[in-house]
Order: sequence, then structure tokens, then C-alpha cells
Amino acid sequence: MSQLFTAVYEVTSAVEGRPTLLLNLVVNAHNDSVIGHARVAFDGGESAGISVRGHHTEIEGEHPLQAIVLAGLPAIFPTVEEEPSAFQLLMVLPTAARDGQVCYKMSFGAQQQARIVEIRDGVARAVLPELATGT
Repeated sequence: MSQLFTAVYEVTSAVEGRPTLLLNLVVNAHNDSVIGHARVAFDGGESAGISVRGHHTEIEGEHPLQAIVLAGLPAIFPTVEEEPSAFQLLMVLPTAARDGQVCYKMSFGAQQQARIVEIRDGVARAVLPELATGT
């Protein structure tokens, strides 16, 4: 049996007009590493993406939870000025295939004058890979 599996999540905010984040991840259950891509889509139709990597872990307790922590891997030679320059995410899920809570931050441009998208009230919805490709 393979130790690799895909995980696709759509993250939305409770606040109207906030961007939607789509996470396409590959989880390595052997070493709990996660790699993939995060793409944020704004209401006006613009979108931006960044490669990500991180870890998957279990939070012990009466009701164990799954957590995914990700950081962005910005392009070495950005081709567009508005490409993301940084990304951080924490997602907590009751199980790997359930809805969960997310907070994330994505920065664009130089650190001194960065445009920052920060979502603290995100809700992640697991999307089956077959459904994600059909939309």
C-alpha cells in the first residue's frame, strides 16, 4: 500500500468578499511530510499561487485532531511582481477528510511594502480529487 496520498481543500472565510484558497497537497504518511500548491482566488477573477511544504501531525487529546502546518516556497526568479513572496498556514481537522479550521497569511511583493492577505476565520472543506478537477 502506498504511503502517499492526495489531499485537496477549499478554504473560505466567513467574511463576504474575502479570497478563496485552494490547497492541492500530497501527504507522505511515512514521514508526515506535506508538499503541494496553494492558490488564492480573489473576487475580481485574479489569482496567485505558491508552492508549499510542511508537516502533518496528530494533536493528542480526548478527541484527537489532525494538523497541517505549511510554509510557502517563493520562486527564486519571480516572473510577475504580484507573485506571492511568503505563505504560512495552520489547518486543524477532526480527521483528514473532514471540514476544519484554518488561519493563513499570504504576502505579495517586497517585505517593506508587502500587500498581505490574512485570514483567521477560514473553514477548510475537503474536496475529492475527482470533484476538484471537474470544477
